[in-house]
Amino acid sequence: MKNVAEIQNIAESGDLSGAHNALDALLTMGPRNIEALKLRARLYEVSGRFQLEAKVWDQISRIDREDDDLTQYVIRRQSEDSENFYFTDSLPGGGKRFIAFPRKVVRAAMIGLMGCMMFMVLARLSPTYPTLNHPLIMVSSFVFFVIAPWIAILTNYIKSLRHVSVTKAGLEIVTPFKKHSLAWTDVEQVYLAQDDSHDTFRLSLVVLSREPTIPTFELDFNENTTPIRARSYLVKEIMTAWGEPLYISRKSVDTSGRKTIKA
Repeated sequence: MKNVAEIQNIAESGDLSGAHNALDALLTMGPRNIEALKLRARLYEVSGRFQLEAKVWDQISRIDREDDDLTQYVIRRQSEDSENFYFTDSLPGGGKRFIAFPRKVVRAAMIGLMGCMMFMVLARLSPTYPTLNHPLIMVSSFVFFVIAPWIAILTNYIKSLRHVSVTKAGLEIVTPFKKHSLAWTDVEQVYLAQDDSHDTFRLSLVVLSREPTIPTFELDFNENTTPIRARSYLVKEIMTAWGEPLYISRKSVDTSGRKTIKA
């Protein structure tokens, strides 16, 4: 029988199914094994099974309410509850609108701010260091520290997501300059897809259309990079309107030859 460290290695190799099977065997022998339960909760979290993750943490709380990782999970849940309150709107006809947080725009703006400050420092130092006053160096510095970040800000803004609305009729995806509507009748399947081809798992919400001519929607669903606040609430809303997503490896979802709206 494999221990928790060995099972974690199995999961990190991309074999989540094998890791769950090994955890089943380990937890059958020791159902109060907190480390095994925490690994199971983590595996549910990276695959987007937030309701099952919550049940495992509830089980852990009945064993050790003072566990540090449990405390961190409770804080994360409280934060998501707050985000659901502040960053979602209930729609008159039913459903919810999820306001997007422009992480990439904010990140580019921070880099741009630091770039402007760096350019100002170079300008202040130019009387002391005449080399810095050379036109080629000054123009190059201005382009690198000021112009390039502004181009990045504008590019990310154009590509950014404003909000996603989930109703009984379908999805509405709104960008700064366009609104995309996708009726549930035009949807072939909804996936929560894990990409295990990187050092850490990446999660995507993929709404696959029935026809290649109808755009497919793919949303970054990682906790620290997704533009959507309250991820689990978005999944719940989709489950209410459509049904439970399929939890699958990203390489098993073929979107080639389709117009895909990514956010």
